[in-house]
Amino acid sequence: MKFIHEGFACDVDTFYHNQDIIIRFYDGTREQEESDIINLVFVDPGYGYLLIKNKGEHSALLSGFLDEDVFSTDEIVDAAISFIDNLSPNSKNKYMPYHIERFKKTSFVEYNGEY
Repeated sequence: MKFIHEGFACDVDTFYHNQDIIIRFYDGTREQEESDIINLVFVDPGYGYLLIKNKGEHSALLSGFLDEDVFSTDEIVDAAISFIDNLSPNSKNKYMPYHIERFKKTSFVEYNGEY
């Protein structure tokens, strides 16, 4: 599945648990196949995640974090919100406050099997 907004497109993984939904935004060309996972592997964390957590018949919460280098404007964040909302039939006509953080990558922790 793809997320497309104006000139930007990326891959999306969708995960369902009961009535909740999580989506992951990422570049599929940077993902290794199992046969590629030998010795030194750099795992791409993607561009972020959004979660709709249903809290009852009339309400849900939307939260997540998105890479500020990719989701740099309110318009593209709003497009991501619409994207997940359209994937979740259980969120229609529900009160759904949200909090989405934009993050800047500053450092990382990794294990690649060699040390």
